[in-house]
Amino acid sequence: MNKRISLLLLVTILIGILGMGVVNAQDATDLSLWVFVDRHGRFMQNQAARWNEVNPDRPINLTYEQIEYNSMHDNLLSALLVGVGAPDLVDIEISKFATFTKGEIQLIPLDDAIDPYRGDIIESRLAPYTANGHNYGIDYHLGAFLMFYNTAVLEAAGVDVDSIVTWEDYIEAGKKVTQDTDGDGTPDIVMTTMEVTGPHSARGIMLMMGGGSYNADGELILDSEANVKALQFMQDLVHTHGIARPASGGGHHSPEHFVDMVEGRIASLWMPQWYMTRFPDDMSGALADVAVVRPMPVFEETGYTSTMGGGTGTAITNQIDPDKIELAKEFLAFAKLTYEANVALWTDLGFDPMRLDVYDDPALLIPMEDFSGEVPFTYIKQAVANVAPEYTGPFYPEIATIIGTTLMYNVLVEQVPPEEALAAAMTELAAMGAEID
Repeated sequence: MNKRISLLLLVTILIGILGMGVVNAQDATDLSLWVFVDRHGRFMQNQAARWNEVNPDRPINLTYEQIEYNSMHDNLLSALLVGVGAPDLVDIEISKFATFTKGEIQLIPLDDAIDPYRGDIIESRLAPYTANGHNYGIDYHLGAFLMFYNTAVLEAAGVDVDSIVTWEDYIEAGKKVTQDTDGDGTPDIVMTTMEVTGPHSARGIMLMMGGGSYNADGELILDSEANVKALQFMQDLVHTHGIARPASGGGHHSPEHFVDMVEGRIASLWMPQWYMTRFPDDMSGALADVAVVRPMPVFEETGYTSTMGGGTGTAITNQIDPDKIELAKEFLAFAKLTYEANVALWTDLGFDPMRLDVYDDPALLIPMEDFSGEVPFTYIKQAVANVAPEYTGPFYPEIATIIGTTLMYNVLVEQVPPEEALAAAMTELAAMGAEID
């Protein structure tokens, strides 16, 4: 009898324990997330697990769906227009974000969730996801522009990578590096290449010269004098100094360009920090012994040392259950803005954090085999000493398209004067409905 009682007691206890597990699972708040990059979704799920450890009384059950880039943004726009079908949280790529801040904004402002962290982050990184004075998205990284060098190509030309500090230094080094080894009249080794089918080469220089697409007041400044100077500088690298050319295949993600990099035909290029992942992923680590990162050359001693490129802002849609809004906002800030989250952005994703106070954390200061065994953050920290902000506006997506389809091609290939090329771009924007002063 005693054994029966003991057995019944044990079964009762086990049922109770299992029941508690069911209750806890049911108590978790479900949050849905759309992403177009799978590693973003996995990162956010890991952050949800961390949240649950720190906040066991308010657990989250985060599920994500990866959808192809264009389809995801199109589906999101359709869902917001019809008022049903959108997820609770969503990743919106920087070039698409302005599409969702036109007219009635159907995203939840994140200002109060971000406020506790403003003193710790590079706040200008929030600018691309800001409209009407409110923040609507939080990025995964800073995306600081860096210079990527092939030290073997430089050293063969007698150039020390650390002697390049200014753009004047860069041009002089480029004249030593650039060579026409086969005598066909076209250099087959160049100091750099620039995109004519993408926006990054142009934006990096435009912003560092004080230009860009919009200013802090939301005014369209594509035809600004700063942008004219930036495009003239890039055109001169190709046609005056003769040290650059358009990227093979048009952009820095084309297969032809990656072949050029691996085979040592390009000594350097400027791209955002996240391009570091392309060396192991798209070039199979073939440049591991010669690739290094360094800060961008500067135009003047007190000028900008870098700017930001690319990005994805995670937002909360207005179709979320109102009872979940505050929890979702707190979680999003926890996942992206806390100290621990910014360390994880580097260790889990390989992205440069938005918080400068983590740049001396031992987890970031590690040698990397893909970059000559150096510690890249030694140089990334130097690069972010004075970061040029980037502002977006309602026609930011259209500007990105123009830069990557006609503007850079016209300037670099057709040698159209930059002022003329920018005027044509402004005319195109005006035909789309942009307000032109």
